[in-house]
Amino acid sequence: MLNDLKKLFAESWSAFVTEAGRRGPEDDVAALLGGMRREMVQARAALPLYEEGVRAAEAELAREQQALNDAVRRGGLAERIRDAETVRIAAEFAERHRKRVAVLEEKVRAARAEQELRAAEVQDMMRRYKEADLNRFGLLAAVRQQRAGQTIREAGTTGVDDFDRMASRIEHDAAYNDALGELDGAAPPPPRPAEDDVEARLQEMKRRMGL
Repeated sequence: MLNDLKKLFAESWSAFVTEAGRRGPEDDVAALLGGMRREMVQARAALPLYEEGVRAAEAELAREQQALNDAVRRGGLAERIRDAETVRIAAEFAERHRKRVAVLEEKVRAARAEQELRAAEVQDMMRRYKEADLNRFGLLAAVRQQRAGQTIREAGTTGVDDFDRMASRIEHDAAYNDALGELDGAAPPPPRPAEDDVEARLQEMKRRMGL
């Protein structure tokens, strides 16, 4: 029996997002719709169980109500013939059945509310599935757009990181050459690349990385 149909739908979407990077967009959309359809069918198949629960609770309440009526009737007969002991016993049984009836009435109300809730959830699932199926091409476009955006962001981040690392390397090499020159008093330090030359090298790196 399904415990929480909405949770199943949430899990279906979570699984869809998890698998999004492993297959093509068309496969992703087909998998999402297929999962929604399977869960919808399972939910509809479970509805008769809730309906049977309502009928069982109503039948139990009817039996208890009949037992209460019988106890009250016996008490009335005993009272007419002035059978005090039977009247007392009948009253005790009637009170016991009356309490039981009150509990079963709550049980019937809860069973009906549960059945109505599940039926409403199934209707909502059917509506959402039909909307998703009709919007199949919109979902496909959304998945493709999301993937394209993610690829661009990842490429941009990688390119900037590579550029920063290369720029730092150029600055490090220049500083290293200066340090060698200061340590070697007999020989002049190697000429440091001109600022224009460094800028040209940085621009060339940007061009190669498509920045």
